[in-house]
Amino acid sequence: MKDDKNRRLFWNITAIVAFFAAAFCVFFLWKDIRQRQDAAMRYEQLREEDVIEGEEDETDPPKEVKPDTAVKKSLNIPVDFKKLENENPDIYAWLRVPGTEIDYPVVQSRTDDTFYMTHGIDRTVNAAGAIFSEGLNKLDFSDAHTVLYGHNMRDGSMFAGLHAFEDNTFFEEHREIEVYTEDAVRTYKIFAAYGYDDRHLLKSFDCRNQDAYRSYLEEIKEQRSIEANIDTEMEITTDDRILTLSTCHRAGDNSRYLVQAVLTVEW
Repeated sequence: MKDDKNRRLFWNITAIVAFFAAAFCVFFLWKDIRQRQDAAMRYEQLREEDVIEGEEDETDPPKEVKPDTAVKKSLNIPVDFKKLENENPDIYAWLRVPGTEIDYPVVQSRTDDTFYMTHGIDRTVNAAGAIFSEGLNKLDFSDAHTVLYGHNMRDGSMFAGLHAFEDNTFFEEHREIEVYTEDAVRTYKIFAAYGYDDRHLLKSFDCRNQDAYRSYLEEIKEQRSIEANIDTEMEITTDDRILTLSTCHRAGDNSRYLVQAVLTVEW
């Protein structure tokens, strides 16, 4: 009799623990989904409120960084950065990758390089994070090598769209990246997309040093993985400025997927 009571007590306690464990999991799952939905809604609001159609401006011709690939047109800045600064003063650029869903503001924390891995552009905790750069990079994209980071979200948001460049046809047909800042518009041409390890690019390759930069550019051209798409015919030198978009890779926590482009037009 006593044993029966003990068994019933044991199973009752087990059921209660299981119930609260399940409730706990459901709550955090709901919280995660809600964070992602809120972030998606806020980004869409920003696109509608702050991004407007550009108009041709004949008074400011573009600076052709690479004349052979330059797009000979000039646009007014199509982003209202004053509104964005009111949203968050850490916002300093807007990134677009035509052909993908990547169309986001870019932030840089003045105090913590990892802050936007776990916080949205409204500075609240959010699993999706934000598209961000680190303090090693200047805010005017004048460095030889600028790196932007974003999560590879399962819902296809943030930098998940970069993985489309694993397909060679997509890579060949979508080669532009657009970056807007308060005083300039920049167009980059994609020349490489490949899986890589998780080493810190800016610390591992000091592109301020001409020899180190030259060596790094050569290493990019030598990527030979099955999924790598590299335009080996594009001539890129240490006089050029490159942009890397970095996200997680399905190969694991120690892997990254990189899409890299060279600045072709700045106006």
